[in-house]
Amino acid sequence: MIIPSKKSSFEPLKSDSAGSRGSSGNAIRERENIERLVVFNLRRTEWSVRPTMIKKDFNLELFRPGRHVAVKIFDGDKRVTLLQIEEYLESVARAPQQFTGGVCVSTVGFTPSVYSFLRDERLKNLKLAILRDSKLHWNCEEIDRDEEDKKATYIGVFTCKGGVGKTTISAHLAGALALNGYDVSLVDLDHQRNLSKLLGDSVTMPPADGYRGATIDVGDANTWNQGKKRTKYVVCDCNPEFDANPIDFVKRFDYCIVPTNLSPLGINKNADVIVRTFELIRKVNDSAHLFVLLNGVQAEERKRNAVLNKVLKEQLTSIADRDKRCHYIDPSDVAIRFSKQLLYWGYHLFDGTPPTLGFKRYGKSSYPRMDFLKLVDYLEEHGTISSSKQLKAVAYGYGSTYSR
Repeated sequence: MIIPSKKSSFEPLKSDSAGSRGSSGNAIRERENIERLVVFNLRRTEWSVRPTMIKKDFNLELFRPGRHVAVKIFDGDKRVTLLQIEEYLESVARAPQQFTGGVCVSTVGFTPSVYSFLRDERLKNLKLAILRDSKLHWNCEEIDRDEEDKKATYIGVFTCKGGVGKTTISAHLAGALALNGYDVSLVDLDHQRNLSKLLGDSVTMPPADGYRGATIDVGDANTWNQGKKRTKYVVCDCNPEFDANPIDFVKRFDYCIVPTNLSPLGINKNADVIVRTFELIRKVNDSAHLFVLLNGVQAEERKRNAVLNKVLKEQLTSIADRDKRCHYIDPSDVAIRFSKQLLYWGYHLFDGTPPTLGFKRYGKSSYPRMDFLKLVDYLEEHGTISSSKQLKAVAYGYGSTYSR
């Protein structure tokens, strides 16, 4: 697939005038307008373009001698997530057409997890484009990076009981953020100091070809490097005793995560503890988004998981109804699946190998890597990070201050 190789130079968005477009015009005309713009831009790069008959999976098909490409246009109000890309790839694989490549076009952008996935999987026949100023731009990651908020985001990982994987979740969430190219501070607030024992004072995520790596700095409440300029995320492994967590940290949290599992004997008790934990957080922090995350899910036990998930979700309905920033993460969206990599994480303490995270690929993929990248996407999608409606508006050329 021939993609323009010259990168465009962009400035961050500075205008709020996109909202002046108003709500006139229906959604169908809006989608048709977006599709016409995409078709116009692709034809300028000498592709033959035609609409596809499988509208729910793709929008367009591109043709050149020996090439047949499926085009998917994402025109939602949020960045395209890794889950959406995964679903697109699955639809391409099962399509009756013999596609040789794909193009995904977004009017808003793509999450960092998407770029990380494409680098790790080395998918050379899938291209991403952002529709801005009525034109397709192919340097998507550069654009998305420029538009991100520079403020550090604070995440606290709490526990509803021992053995649910709080420390493992904290470390690998930090690792997923680092895979996305962010420098992360991992703060050990647990009195057992397990993070420091497992990781030392830092872990470096090696760079993919052509990209810089990232560092996870590990410290406690007194030693972490608050002044590090490049730190984008601060992930805290919280003390199981809520009152033992420094109040200054709890006040800063943008996201709070409580991992739990689908143990039949512990569902009712775990739900009660989760509710109490959320209530304690709310006494200190009234703006953080609160999440329940299922950990250690046995992926092959679908029937049992569905039954237990329904019970646990019903137990937490009352607090979710009262607090709109309280989220029960349905395992169909994101769950941390059981894996031997996570079960035996920490084995390096016994065999003398360097500290690492459980992201090594076995076979086609790594469950932990995929699950935690999807978790990062979910937090962004259900939190307050992106200004996506403004980004979508400039797809048509409204309110943009880009310069070439």
